[in-house]
Amino acid sequence: MKKDYLIIFILVATELIGFGLIIPILPQISEQYTSSGILIGVLLASYSFAQFFAAPLLGKWSDQIGRKPVLIISKVGTIFSYILLALSNNYLILLISRLLDGFTGGNIGVARAYLSDISTEENRSKAMAIIGISFAIGFILGPAIGGYCYKLANNFSIAGYVGACLSLISLIITTLGLKEPKRIIKSKSKPLLSSIKKLPKQTIIILILYGLIMITFSGFETSFSVYTHAKFGLSESQNSLLFLYIGIAAFLVQGSLMKVAIKQFKIAVIFTISSIGLGLILTNVIVPMWPSLSMLLLLVLGIGIANTHFPAELTKINSDEKGAVLGIYEGIGSIARIIGPLFVYLLLYNHITIIYLIMGIFIILTMLLLLPFLTVNHQQKST
Repeated sequence: MKKDYLIIFILVATELIGFGLIIPILPQISEQYTSSGILIGVLLASYSFAQFFAAPLLGKWSDQIGRKPVLIISKVGTIFSYILLALSNNYLILLISRLLDGFTGGNIGVARAYLSDISTEENRSKAMAIIGISFAIGFILGPAIGGYCYKLANNFSIAGYVGACLSLISLIITTLGLKEPKRIIKSKSKPLLSSIKKLPKQTIIILILYGLIMITFSGFETSFSVYTHAKFGLSESQNSLLFLYIGIAAFLVQGSLMKVAIKQFKIAVIFTISSIGLGLILTNVIVPMWPSLSMLLLLVLGIGIANTHFPAELTKINSDEKGAVLGIYEGIGSIARIIGPLFVYLLLYNHITIIYLIMGIFIILTMLLLLPFLTVNHQQKST
């Protein structure tokens, strides 16, 4: 079982490192082909947009034909997307490569479903921490490698080939080393829309909570450099180091959460929202730089708890359709990563110095409104 955990970790980590290494390059790349801010925005949002549609479909597909075939097929698609990126010489090909990568990158929900299949209910949240660690690794290494690759050639070909090589290594390891889980439940072939309509109420509440959390976090993530420059006068290089520190903190927190499981999900939700809300509020209201920025550890802790306990709880409620539900979960996260930056830059940008105070209050009020409806009964299953 430990070998399977390691393979899933490598699979997701290479996916996210490959995605992360493109992040610092995309703006420069897109400016070579278009001066339109709208087209640049479309390019930057294309990955998450494609993933929003793909994740539920891939998850549902994995319920029907198995986890391993979907993981392999999606990884092949990722390799092709990076080769296409490396060979791109115009905006359209570049956009197609990002859409293809986003579509095949919807396999993270399938990876979560695989971990759920090979773990018990008691240690499922700990197993889900593997995905969180993979995200942290991608957050740390991806942009750093991408920036270095761009400096080497002053174009994106090296970054594309590096992403393809990482995915190829993962594909080989997955094909040779990963076994189809024995306890997977092959659901009858019924439309995804039918599965969505029959989701239990508690599943819907959890998905709404997760969506609002990810809107808040993505808004934080995409505005953080602007905020620190406005409040503390930090330069681009200083902000890059700060992101590195946050990534390391996220890695340590996720690693620690592998040893801890909160038995009552409602308590986990309270810890999650309180940590995120207080982290944002205290970061904003504390004036000295390092005491202020240290409060982000609360934010990292809250996101870590959400990443481990939310998907674990969903698999308990929806044991017959784990792949489909976790695919919807990942799809909601993808669309939230589009909504969050829009929310920040359209509504809050002129209030950048108090932006996290507003966001922190928003997320805590969300908890107070939705928490009374969260009375999960583990005997309630999807049909």
